[in-house]
Amino acid sequence: GGPNVSTAMAVREQHGHDESMHTCAPPDAVVWPQAVGQVQELAALCHRHHVPMVPFGTGTGVEGGVNAVK
Repeated sequence: GGPNVSTAMAVREQHGHDESMHTCAPPDAVVWPQAVGQVQELAALCHRHHVPMVPFGTGTGVEGGVNAVK
C-alpha cells in the first residue's frame, strides 16, 4: 500500500505501453515492491485471485509485452 502502489491514470498509462505500435492498455494498478519477499507475496496474491501480473522493466520493448489486455 501507500507509496508502493498507484492507481493513478498517468502512472497506469506510463506502464501500459512500450515502444511498439500497439495502443496503450494500462494495468489496473502499478506496484513497486521493495524486497524479494514483497514480490513473492504479490505473486501469491495475484495467483490466488487469478489476476495477471505483468512485469515492467524500462518500457523499451517493441512487441507490446507490457500491455495489460485482460
